[in-house]
Amino acid sequence: MRRTMVAAHTGCGIYPDNTMASFLEGMQLGADIVEVDVRAASDGTAVLLHDDSPYLHTHSYEQVNDPAIRTLIDPAYADHEIAALEQALRVSEPHGTMLNLDVKTASGIDPAIRLIRQYEVQKRAFITGCSDGITDRYPDIQVMMNTPDMLTMDQMEHYGEFAANLCNEALQGGYVGLNMNGFTCLPPIVSRAHSAGLKVWVYTVNDRALMQWFLAMGVDAITTRAPQLLMSLLEE
Repeated sequence: MRRTMVAAHTGCGIYPDNTMASFLEGMQLGADIVEVDVRAASDGTAVLLHDDSPYLHTHSYEQVNDPAIRTLIDPAYADHEIAALEQALRVSEPHGTMLNLDVKTASGIDPAIRLIRQYEVQKRAFITGCSDGITDRYPDIQVMMNTPDMLTMDQMEHYGEFAANLCNEALQGGYVGLNMNGFTCLPPIVSRAHSAGLKVWVYTVNDRALMQWFLAMGVDAITTRAPQLLMSLLEE
């Protein structure tokens, strides 16, 4: 039986999302994967940030990290610098921690891939989110295909057909797996994906009963803000 990996959602503990303190927290808790959101500053520096900000389009990484600017982006940055993706790659290297880089916009793709190649982390870095053209342009990069957040009535009624079409789309698109909202992931898609050699990750699952459901289903990774709970279930 395959072991489900624990993916710590950014902000899985006491520290604000996408800060280096939060990233380190995910690593220290023992997660197999740490998920971060990636955008780009105006100078092309890949930064860890979920929401867009006009300052990213007009300021360099150094400029957005000025305390007067970064607190305008989010008050959480009064006590934390805006982290660069390069920092996360450096600190995770000795531990071999896997990374889920949730790229939020197309402008973040090339900066993220440059760093993946620079640090030679192609085997432990996965891109989710915005993946426009990555599998064609960068075949050495592992990309998970984001699937719909919600299903239509027709997709629910014909879930087997939906699962088949989704897996075919992922295979033809050169993706290594499916990154699914937990509410849309049912057993038929997991078995079909695994038969096709595709991984299945689900997000964001914080409830014990749902964790147990997905563990029984045999998904490859569960992204959660409660990694310790998930790890305790894996040990049972």
